[in-house]
Amino acid sequence: MGRARPLRLPVLLLILGAACLGPYQIIGQELDPTVSLGNQPTWIQATPEQTTLLVFAAPDGGTTAPFTLTTIARNQSCVILTGTYYATATQVFLSSSLRYVLANEYNLPVTSRDGAQRSDVDGGATYTTSVDGGILTLTGAPPLGSFASFPVALANLEVTNQAQADCVLRVFQLSVISSETRILGFNGPAIIQYTNPATFNGVLSGDVNIGVQSLFKPNTTLTYQQFSDFAGFVLDGSQYSQTDLSGDGYISSTVAFQMTRDPGDGGPLQTVIAAQVGYGNADGSPPSILLNAGTPSGGSYQLSVDAGTSFLVGFDVLNTIDVTACVSTPQQ
Repeated sequence: MGRARPLRLPVLLLILGAACLGPYQIIGQELDPTVSLGNQPTWIQATPEQTTLLVFAAPDGGTTAPFTLTTIARNQSCVILTGTYYATATQVFLSSSLRYVLANEYNLPVTSRDGAQRSDVDGGATYTTSVDGGILTLTGAPPLGSFASFPVALANLEVTNQAQADCVLRVFQLSVISSETRILGFNGPAIIQYTNPATFNGVLSGDVNIGVQSLFKPNTTLTYQQFSDFAGFVLDGSQYSQTDLSGDGYISSTVAFQMTRDPGDGGPLQTVIAAQVGYGNADGSPPSILLNAGTPSGGSYQLSVDAGTSFLVGFDVLNTIDVTACVSTPQQ
C-alpha cells in the first residue's frame, strides 16, 4: 500500500496548538477520559473520501453537554474531536478539548509507526443549525454540512448478496476504527504497554478491553462488551491477533454486532441486522485474515447473519472505507 493520503478535514481548523499526551500514559493522567453517555443522537455524513459521525449528548438541564466528531477517511485514517457544546434554537457552539488521531501507517514497519495519539486542543466554532425532513445542517466555518440520523440511515441495510455484505462490513468497521483510535499507541510499538490490560469506554455504552501477551509474544486480544460509539450499533465479542515481533501472523475469533432502530411509535427498538464477523480460525487456517507487518494481506472475513445467510468478504474490502452505497445520507 502506498503512503497514506492527507485527510480532508476542514474541522481540524478548530485546533489551536496541540500538545501531545501519548502514546504512553503520563503520570497522574487518565488513560481513558471517556465517560459513556448512554443512548444519544448520532448523525452521519458520507462522501467517497470520508465518513463523518457526530454525537450530541442531551444537555439534561445543563447549559453545555458533550459531543464527539469522528471523521474516518477512505484510507481508514481517523480523527476524533471531543469536547462540549452549547445550543440555542438556531445555533450550536462547539468547544473542542481533545483530539485523537490514528493515521494509516500500513506502509511503515510496525516499529516505525506512531500508533494512535491523543492531544489536548483548545478551539471552537459556531454553526447555524436547521433540521428539515430529518436532515441536520450545520452552516459555518470550517464547513460541516448536512447529516442524517445514523439509525435512520442504516434502516434499509440488508445482507442478501455479496455487494450488501461488503457494505455492511464497512459500516461495522466504522465502530471498530473509532474504538481503536482511542486506544493510545494502537497499531504501533507502544501497544506493548497493554501487557497490563486496559479497558476503554464506548462513547455511548459498554467498553473494549485490550491485552497483549508479552514483549516477545505481542499477541493481542480486543474484547468488546456491549460497546457502542454510535446510536443503534453495538459490538460484542473478541478479536485475537497472533503475530511475531515483525507483525506477521493472523487474526482469529468473532465479534458480533447488532443494528437497531427506533420504530417511532414508542415501542421497543427494532433489529435491522444481527450478525457475527469471524476473523479466522484458531490455527490461522483459511479463510483466516493474514497479517504481514501488522497489515491485513490475505484471507477473508466471515460475515454470518443471524437470519441464516453468510458471506466471505475479502480482506481488501476494508482497504477502502466508503459507505456511500450503504447508507441513506446526504451526499456532500
